[in-house]
Amino acid sequence: MQLDRASINSGAVVPLVAIISNPLSTTNSDRLGAIRKVIDSAANVVHFELSGMETVDEALDLFARANPALLIINGGDGTIGAVLASILHRKPFAVVPPIAFLPGGKTNMTAADLGFRGKPEKVLQRLLKLTREGGLADRLATRHLIELDMGDGKRPHVGTFFGTAGVVRGIEWCREHAYSLGLPNGLAHVVAVSKLILSAFGLSRDKGLMVSGPMTVTVVGGGRFDGRFSAVVSTTLDRLILGLKPYGREGNGGLRFSAVEAGSGNVFRALKGLISGAYGKKTIEGVHVRRANEVRIEGTDPVTLDGELYYPAPGVPLTLRGDKQLTFVSLK
Repeated sequence: MQLDRASINSGAVVPLVAIISNPLSTTNSDRLGAIRKVIDSAANVVHFELSGMETVDEALDLFARANPALLIINGGDGTIGAVLASILHRKPFAVVPPIAFLPGGKTNMTAADLGFRGKPEKVLQRLLKLTREGGLADRLATRHLIELDMGDGKRPHVGTFFGTAGVVRGIEWCREHAYSLGLPNGLAHVVAVSKLILSAFGLSRDKGLMVSGPMTVTVVGGGRFDGRFSAVVSTTLDRLILGLKPYGREGNGGLRFSAVEAGSGNVFRALKGLISGAYGKKTIEGVHVRRANEVRIEGTDPVTLDGELYYPAPGVPLTLRGDKQLTFVSLK
């Protein structure tokens, strides 16, 4: 399934570009018309608009027969995760083409990490120009992916950012309050993070936002932690919302993992480490930072993978794996 870079510069005058769009993604509700105009004026572009997430497999099967030089996913983080899961687990492509994104959702954290920012139609124009002029080979980046196995016998979910404890409560609060006020995404995220911090220091009526239920976290090859946590995070991204890097940078393994124990003192030290740049570089009391290819979590708190929420079954541990990679286009 690894990329054959030579196929990108195979001599085709206009390499084929395949685009899969989710019309229901947040930004697409306003921008899909502009994207269609760009597609209509371009040569050698095939576009599949999903009629539901169950049609992702159909779209990729069609694209696999066409052997595109570039696959573009136009949607939010949830759409991206569904497409990547189908690619990894069903293996529709003999050779997986490089993958690019249009920021078509609400948060677009995965797209932003690779430099896909701004109006989706402008990003698409830039990608088509790169493909047409043979510039893709110089813009490739390999990224690990997170596979989230809920222990229910179903196909693992795929994404790039996992969180639980205060992370999920922050997402829920943001959706229920900040987004409902019509705030811009960036400002809504700032407000939600501020709410979590106030809660951690007991300065909010919602004092339990940053305290998980009892939880056991096992980082394979890196230790076991029991207790209650303010935040548990694992990612394969370089930067999260607000430019945060709450993880270690050293060590082996595709998963960048960190956990902050519950308690205002632990949260204060973690925030101080983020601000000073010590987070992940120096030992901080109450903060656990690791790199690994597998993490197991036992608890009943809901979890998130790229903004989608999941609910563990009581007594059934979930498993994160980060040993698989795909090749993406980077506009950074």
